Amino acid sequence: MQNKHIKYINKVKRPIIGPCPCAVDHLSCGYVVISHILGCPYNCTYCFLHTFYGKDEIVVYNNERDILAQLSRYLASAKKPLRVGTGQYSDSLAMPEAVSLGVKLVNFFAEQDQHIFELKTKSALVDKLLDLEHKGRTVVAWSVNPQNIAKSEELGAPGLTERIQGAKKCCQAGYPVAFHFDPIIFYPDWDKDYREVVDLIFSEVDPQYIAWISLGALRYAPELKSIIAKHFPHSRIISDKSTRGEDGKMRYPESTRIEIFKKMNQLIRAHSKDVYLYLCMENIEVWKRSKIENSENNPFGRYFSYFEKKTRG
Repeated sequence: MQNKHIKYINKVKRPIIGPCPCAVDHLSCGYVVISHILGCPYNCTYCFLHTFYGKDEIVVYNNERDILAQLSRYLASAKKPLRVGTGQYSDSLAMPEAVSLGVKLVNFFAEQDQHIFELKTKSALVDKLLDLEHKGRTVVAWSVNPQNIAKSEELGAPGLTERIQGAKKCCQAGYPVAFHFDPIIFYPDWDKDYREVVDLIFSEVDPQYIAWISLGALRYAPELKSIIAKHFPHSRIISDKSTRGEDGKMRYPESTRIEIFKKMNQLIRAHSKDVYLYLCMENIEVWKRSKIENSENNPFGRYFSYFEKKTRG
């Protein structure tokens, strides 16, 4: 599944900005996604995109003026501050086309003070961001996993150390950063490997620059299992413990997910009591039983708490 063909579309005929898809029984974080690229040059074994777009093609809507105009209209109609990002249907920095629009979006969001932009990535290609006048309105965020998982399951993507060094560069340029432990893979002694990731992050990144950290356990559409077996026979992620959840996806049992989230919460809180932490695509009972801070008082994730603190401080 390498060397994917890129199909360019010059005219944006459909809405490519809208709410992140979230099952009805899950707590939505209110994320808004810009889907100007459909498909990704990386080949993470667990990625849902393998079931969405199939074959070896990446679709790029490359009319940046139309995209920015559509975004302006969307934000003008917003009733509340939004977090908007480009990392749902592709990596935010892995392709030149993604970086090109990303730079323009950083500049776009710097000219307003209501909404937040997030570049979610596994890439370390951040150099074109470093000299921008972002005014703190862009969060650069990394998907992270232990290096053994990055090597075996996140094919073609930079390693963990490279990602953290990218985050460090962005902090030095004044950007707030974020980290997404998603998907967390459960296996014997998993917590020892994830402890190393958490320790590495906090050894290299000052917590004052971390806007949020998200946690999400492995989940995938049932049809992905056969795709993984065919294209990624080395993969270790398909677990016999996974069962079909209420949303139709294969998931670890609820008790296992709660165990994962409790442990991750402990590992992160050992370094920082203040970093905002939230769960991705989980119901209120899992939030409560995982004892994630603020889950009962504010279950939808108060992303803007970081910026409120900065403003007050």
